[in-house]
Amino acid sequence: MALPEPWSWSRLWSRLPKFSKRALLGGVILLGLGTALGFTTPRATVGESTRGLVQIAPSGLASSITRVTFHYGSQKVALRLEAGQWVPVHRVPAGIWGTVQIHLAGPKIVSWLPFFGHRLRTEKIITPAVPAITHTARARSLAGGVAVTFAHPAVQVRYLWEGQVRIRTWKIPTTKATLLLPPTPPGHTGTLVIQARARTWEPLSTVHILPWTTAPYLSVTASPATTIAPTAALTVTFSQPVPSPDWSHWVMSPATAGHWKSLSPTTYQFTPSTTFGFGPNATIQLVIPGGSNGVHAQGGSYLAQSTSLEWTTTPGSTLRLQQLLAEEGYLPVSWTAAQPGSRSSLALELATVDNPPVGTFHWKYPNLPSALKALWTPGQWSVVTQGALMQFQRVNGLPVNGEISPSVWLALLHDRIHGKMSPDGYTYISVTENQPETLELWVNGQLSLTTLTNTGIPQTPTALGTYPIYERLLFQVMQGFNPNGVPYADPVHWINYFSGGDAVHGFYRAAYGFPQSLGCVEMPLNVASTVYHAVHYGTLVTVNPPGIAPAKATAS
Repeated sequence: MALPEPWSWSRLWSRLPKFSKRALLGGVILLGLGTALGFTTPRATVGESTRGLVQIAPSGLASSITRVTFHYGSQKVALRLEAGQWVPVHRVPAGIWGTVQIHLAGPKIVSWLPFFGHRLRTEKIITPAVPAITHTARARSLAGGVAVTFAHPAVQVRYLWEGQVRIRTWKIPTTKATLLLPPTPPGHTGTLVIQARARTWEPLSTVHILPWTTAPYLSVTASPATTIAPTAALTVTFSQPVPSPDWSHWVMSPATAGHWKSLSPTTYQFTPSTTFGFGPNATIQLVIPGGSNGVHAQGGSYLAQSTSLEWTTTPGSTLRLQQLLAEEGYLPVSWTAAQPGSRSSLALELATVDNPPVGTFHWKYPNLPSALKALWTPGQWSVVTQGALMQFQRVNGLPVNGEISPSVWLALLHDRIHGKMSPDGYTYISVTENQPETLELWVNGQLSLTTLTNTGIPQTPTALGTYPIYERLLFQVMQGFNPNGVPYADPVHWINYFSGGDAVHGFYRAAYGFPQSLGCVEMPLNVASTVYHAVHYGTLVTVNPPGIAPAKATAS
């Protein structure tokens, strides 16, 4: 049995009939030619364009675009290539359907063949819609602008501002934009005339009128509202965030050492290194610059004008005032601290002004008029405290007004630190209108002098009550009118004014002991000199009405 011959392509080809060989070769040639012609067929991909009407990318071997046109209705508009985008050479309406015709060409070697050398491709598209405009935000002051929103992406806007046309164009269409405006003060309103287009080759939209309002003027408030402790921090709060205030231009009066810090974007706090206004009952003023060159908020707003904020430091404790006056010998009482403290530091002494130390008051003298003792209450303001304060002011060269001021507190604390005491004794005058009318002078708890005196007639009575002496004169010609209208001009000596025009003074009369004056308390001249040199500013004068007996001493 013979073995089979091995298989091979050459053996298979040699056994094929001649006509089969020709057919097979023709098919291979046609297949290769078709493939080659397929690669050379002009083609293109079409997509959306961000700036033009359409974006076209040719494909295929050596394909090219020879012409592109847009057809809508009976209109035909040519398109030109700009930066890879096909843009109409004339404006076309927005939001309409049309057809883009793309003329393609293949390689020159097949340009003679039908269907392969040239090709026409059509695409149905809609032109971008005109962007409707809405107003979404208020204009900011200064370098801000009006924020607008477009219903469809826009690439360009045209707006009118104060008679000037402005145009803004974006490379990529956007639905939100801020149209910059020239510097505009806060609190202003106006309108903005605006148009937009989706593509630069489209017509503008209809006119939109947008109202705008700049941010309100910046304002600032103080905290605490009015009163602060001499060593406490003060706070200012702005109505809008102020990211970087220039504290170097804020003026504080009186100048106070300390530092500012931020508590929040709207709130800033100043902490003094020592005390505000050099003590209690002081007025602190802070001026923050306003106007366009002053403090600016984050949104560009500013204060309409420079703003002055004021605080008053706490007046201090009446009890502490009495303790200091008693320690320094200006009151008819003494005071002893439960735990004696150091007298070497003003800062430590200032800390006691609002927080008095614990201690005890005692009457200084074994005998004192009961009317005087009835006027004294620790911790409560009274004429006794006022009179002592006036004498302290006189001794220290301060205005004698019985009012508490920073200079008074500092002088009191200074005298305490240095152990300075009152140079005078404690004096008191009591006047009774029981006839015969008398005046009593008390010095350091002792009845020093009693004399007949005259008080005011019924038409011009002497003021009743207790008052401190507020003015002292050696001599004066008192002038005025008598009840009958006749003018008078009387020479008067050793004068101590205690209530309005009423004074304790010397004046010559034929007799004393009953009402004769026009309101003053009159004494013989020789007695008046003794009284004048015994009393001082702040000495209390009590005028008792008829029915009240002369002052009586009571044991301490």
